[in-house]
Order: sequence, then structure tokens, then C-alpha cells
Amino acid sequence: MVVIEPLGHHELFLVITQLVVLLVTARALGEAFSRIGQPTVVGELLAGVLLGPSVLGLALPGVYDSLFAVSESQFHLLEIVAWLGLIMLLVVTGLETDVDLIISKGRTAVVLSLGGILVPFATGFALGWYLPLEFIAAPEQRLVFSLFIATAMSISAIPVIAKVLIELDVIRRDVGQLILAAGMVDDTLGWILLATVAGLARSGVVDVSSAATTVLSVVVFLGVAFTVGQRFVRELVRWVDNVVGGEMALLTTLMALALAAGAVTQFLGLEAILGAFVVGILVGQVKRFDYNLRHTFEIVTLGIFAPIFFAIAGLRMNVAALFDPTVFAVGLVVLAVACFGKFAGIIGASWVAGLSRWEGITIGGGMNARGAMEIIVATIGLGLGILTTEMYSIIVMIAIVTSLMAPTVMRWSIPKIEISDEERARLEQESQRRRSFVDGIATILLPTRCSPDSQFAAQIVGSLSRDQDIEVTSMYLEHAEKRESKARVGATLKSLVGLQTDDRRRTNGGETRSDDHDTMAGRTSPNDSSTELGDGETFGEERTGCQRLMKARLNLPSSQTRTIARPTRGSTTATVLEEAGEGYSLLVIGASERGTRVDAPLFDETIDEIIRDAPCPVMVTSAKRSDDEGDRPQEEVTIRRILLPTVGTEYNRHAAEVAFAIARDRNAVVEVVHVVSPPPVDEQFVDRPEMESTLRLGEEIVDGEADLGRRIGATVRTNVFVGEDDLEEELVARATEGGHDLVVLGSNLRPLTGRAYFGHRVDYVIRNAPCPVVVLSSA
Repeated sequence: MVVIEPLGHHELFLVITQLVVLLVTARALGEAFSRIGQPTVVGELLAGVLLGPSVLGLALPGVYDSLFAVSESQFHLLEIVAWLGLIMLLVVTGLETDVDLIISKGRTAVVLSLGGILVPFATGFALGWYLPLEFIAAPEQRLVFSLFIATAMSISAIPVIAKVLIELDVIRRDVGQLILAAGMVDDTLGWILLATVAGLARSGVVDVSSAATTVLSVVVFLGVAFTVGQRFVRELVRWVDNVVGGEMALLTTLMALALAAGAVTQFLGLEAILGAFVVGILVGQVKRFDYNLRHTFEIVTLGIFAPIFFAIAGLRMNVAALFDPTVFAVGLVVLAVACFGKFAGIIGASWVAGLSRWEGITIGGGMNARGAMEIIVATIGLGLGILTTEMYSIIVMIAIVTSLMAPTVMRWSIPKIEISDEERARLEQESQRRRSFVDGIATILLPTRCSPDSQFAAQIVGSLSRDQDIEVTSMYLEHAEKRESKARVGATLKSLVGLQTDDRRRTNGGETRSDDHDTMAGRTSPNDSSTELGDGETFGEERTGCQRLMKARLNLPSSQTRTIARPTRGSTTATVLEEAGEGYSLLVIGASERGTRVDAPLFDETIDEIIRDAPCPVMVTSAKRSDDEGDRPQEEVTIRRILLPTVGTEYNRHAAEVAFAIARDRNAVVEVVHVVSPPPVDEQFVDRPEMESTLRLGEEIVDGEADLGRRIGATVRTNVFVGEDDLEEELVARATEGGHDLVVLGSNLRPLTGRAYFGHRVDYVIRNAPCPVVVLSSA
């Protein structure tokens, strides 16, 4: 067995020092350029140029030689860090990519990508064919050289483009998504061309089979990624969140997937960045990976790894090689041809695609950036003996100059692009989703013992989660010492399916079948498994029956539900709170008020403690069942009219989102109500103008909520009126007179020693409303 020696002391010291110098310089110049209104990527690229042979190598040759004039193996250590930054930057780009938007504009993206690669390829080939012989490493291979220059001119730098789009805050704009889509197609075709030309350089003949294999690899990888891979990524992220939990686990999963996919695409002869980009897109479609997680990953990437990547890219450039008049003149010609080919191709394609002139200029400016991609191409050409050192320096210069041009052109042209009504509506909807309470819900915890209150809570949760990427966890609670609870649930389940069993008996001529009896009793089928408690108490039959009942009440696809069982050997409160602390977005409790005494706690002690100490937002549902119903299974509550009181607070807005989601699912009507308190009797005539302004303010409040509901797709009505009684009494009266089936209230917990307290108005409505009530505490 060969033991690999660890990295030497000096080598480790050197790479750490290099990273410190590169990171500090890149961030400092990036911030400096940001202060003068330029994207930070410009300063980060120039940081590498300043630290390279062009500036530091001339000004302080001793410092440069000791830091960066190192062996290839030493420099490769820096490249590994640069590649990590590149992969992470492409993941961030994928997270910000809107696949649906790109698909809807697929034809436009393809037209742009073809224009962005065909014209530069043609002009680049012509350039390579007529360049002087001293710039060709092997004069007898001018065809290969011309094809290589054509390929280099066709490449775009997605990492640079993405960084600029993010910093200009236009990555979600239509034009930003088009640039990303067209640029990714361009790069994919460019790598296929590069593989073909590299094969030609090695063998002297065009390797058609290699090019065909590359094309097939791209098609197969993308096909698998957006079918099987999409489902795998979604289930993996959910599993990690459920089993491990926490932001750290999800970020680790994202990075592991990106590296794994990058390894696959690199093995297939493609670039690792393609795999990372696709993983970013797939993870970005999973609701569990929310905005906060994306922002955390983006901060780490843009603040640490991306600056190092861009600085190392600039480090490769040697401006001194361009001081020769001939090299400088040829460099200017190559730069002009590169810019002309890209702009001409994109602007022409944008005209064909029906885009405006300014959109064409913006897309051309973005895709004209070559960045590190062209530096990689130049490095490959130098290694294959296609390029001379002078031509290598010219191509690197073009990569950096075009990358510096991109943000300037885009900053100038983007403000001139008119935003269409469709795009404005989409951006507003995305902004609303980022602020939305319901869209931020990824997981819901629903503790249950299958009581009627829990069943009603499950109905509400089902309506809230339907057609949403929300996973609902039904947590079955069991007191091992309470046998009576088992008997009650068993009787509930029997009464639920008893009529069906009688029908089966009649169908079978009065014969009772054993499988019918097992179903009625709630026993597990051979495929089900019981859960054995630590104290030996088996409650698999009861749990399975309860799970079936709750799944029926939720009425959600299996992919959106899961069930867990937790024995409450001590405190039910501690059991629920411990599970709720595992990162759930919302805790839903089904509970009924204890009585009508105002000074008494609204709920029993256990529910009260759970609401008060919950680590996440809480929604409490009160089913309003009568005492003679007992614990019999409840029929699904018909919801046709929902009453939504509001005073315009943030928690009212959150409750409104819940009401609108329920209404959309149930095809119900939401009445948004704002009640204005009447002035004192002795001021009713004196302050009439002030009363009118109060009513107008109320109308603005309900109209704002109504607009939100209509955008969501709910049917909404508004009502603003002056109440004759106290506000809470008016709400109860309105619910009674209007025949409402549900009242949805938003509230926050008020500080009160020893109990959960939503405020006397909410307490009054819950106690006295003639219909079920839902209270959301999101603060």
C-alpha cells in the first residue's frame, strides 16, 4: 500500500497566502467599482490583471515571482478553488433560471443562440484564414487554426453574464432569462465544436463520431436530468429536510448534487459547469429550498468563491506581450472581429425573433462577454500546439476586454427596454410570491388523535395545500396509559365504515367476510406494519386506521403527505413542540374552545401551552361541533362563504392568503370586511368629514386584500360599514346574517402570563361565531 505524502508545508503556506491576496484584492476592487456604479465583476477581473505579470510582475518582480510565478502543480491548487467558485456560480445561475419562461420563449432563445454562434463562427474562420503565419503555431494546419479561432469567437461566458445580470438585478427580467438561455445553448454548441476541432488537431482528420457522441451525451444528460433527475432531486431534498433537517443539510445536499452532476458531465466529455447549472435549475424548483437558503448560498458564492475565480482568470493575462506593435495591431483586429461577429449575429437574430433594437443590443452586449470560458479555450489551444504564445495572449486579452465591456453596454441599454404588461405582471407576481406567507410554506405539522377537531383541521390543511408543493405531516399521538382513547377511536372508525360493511354483507347474501371485518376494525393489511413502543405497547392497528381517516380528510396526493407516530409517555405538549422544532413552516392545531367565560383560558391547558410556545407560525381551527356529536366522525364541512375581517396589518394579509387559498380550492366566495367603529354620540355630526376619510381608508384596505385574492384566483367581495356595536359583536352578527360557513382571522399572540391569548376580540369571535373559525398567528 502506497501512502500519499501530505501537501508540503511551503506549498500549503503559499496557496493560503495566494488565496488571501487574491480574495482581498478582488473584493476591494469589486467594492470600489461598485461605489462608482459599475458591477463588482469588473473590479474582480482587473484584480487578477493587477496581480499578474502585467502590473505586479513589472512593478515588484520579486513579490510576483514568490507569489504567482510558481510551478504548474502549485498553480493547479489555485485552479481547483477557481473551479469550485465557477461551479457554485453556475448553481446560483441555475437557481435564478425560470424554466417555464425559457420554454415559453424557446423559439426566441434558439434563434438568438444560432445567430450568436453562426455569424461569429463565420467571421472568426475568415479571420483565422487570413492572419499572418507568425501567429500560427503550425503553419501547415491553417484549417485547424481557422476552425479553432472560429470556435473561440463563438464562445460566451455564462459565469460573467450571470454575475452581471445578478448585480444589475435583471436576471429575472425577460431579457435576462433570454441571455441565459441563448448563452447556455451557445456554450453547449461551442464545446461540441471545440471537441471536434481538438480531435482534428490531434489526429489530423475530422472525428465525426466524437462530435456525434458529444451531441448524444448532451441530449441524454438533459433528457435524464429533466425527467428522472427532477423527481430524484425533489425527493432527495424532501428526505434530507425530513430526516436530517436544517439549512446546513440542505446546502450540503445542493453542493453534493452539483459536484456529482459536474463529475458526470465532465466524464461525458462536456464541461462540469453544465451539470452544476442543471442542478441549480432542478433544486430551484423545489419549494423546500426557499429564498433564505438561496440567499445564503448566493452570499457565500458571490462573496468568497466567485471573486477568487474571476481574479485567477485575470491573473493569466500578460499585457506585456501586447506591447509589440504587430501583436497589438493584430489584437485590435481580432477584438474588432470578435465584437462585430457577436453583435451582428445577435442583433440580426433579435430582429428575426421580433425583439426590439435595445433588446438586441443588450443581449449582444451580454453574450459578447467571453470571460474564463475563452481563457480555457485558449489554454487548450496552446496545449495542443495550435496557438502561439502571442495568439494565446491576444485571445486572453479579448476574453477580459469583452467581459469588461458587457456590464457597460448592458447598464446603458437595459433602461431603454420597455417592460411589457405581461412581464410587469410576472415580476409583480414573483415579488408577491417572495413576500407571500402561503408560498413560503413548505411543510405543515398536523398533530392528531383523530378527533373531529383534527379532522376539520385536516380538511382546511388539504384545501390550503392542494396544487401546492407543500408536504403535510400527520403526527399521530398516543398515550400508552390511556386505553379508553383506543376504544373511542376504534368505535369512531367502526361507525365511519359501518354502513359500507352492511352494504357488503347484503351484497354477499348476509355472509360476513373476514377481510371486511379487518377493514372495519381498522386492522393493518399484510403490507402494513405496526409501530412497537419502547414499553411494549403496540398500537399499529389504531394508528393505521387513524392514518387512513386523516388521509381521507386531507385528500392530497401521496407525494404530499407523510405520517409519523409519536408516543407521549410524559407531556403531550413536549412531544408536539419537539417535533415542531424540526423546521416545520406551520403548525396546525384542531381545537374547540372550552366555554364562554371571558376570564377562562380559551383552550385546554395542553393546546394553550402548544400555541404559546410553538417555534413556528400556528394555525388553530375550531370545528364548532355540538356536544351531542361527541367524537363521532365528522362529515366534510361545506364551505361556500368565507368571512375575512381585516384592518390591513401584516398578519391580516397572511390570514387573507389562507382564506383565498381555501376559497380557490372550494370554489367559495370570500367576503373581506372592515368594520369602522362609530364616533361617540356627541361627535357624530361634528366629525363627519373625518368619518368619511376613515371609511375611504377602510375601502383602500379591503380593496388591497381583494386585489391579492383575485390575483390568486379567488372570488372576492368587499364590505366596509360602520358598526353599531363593538367590533367583535359586529363580526359575529355578520357571520350569522350572511350565512358564512367559515371565519378566518389573523392575529398575533399577546403577552399574558400563563396562557395563549390572541386578544379579546379574537377570543369572542371563536367562542360566539355560528360557524367554524380559523385563526392564524404568523407573527
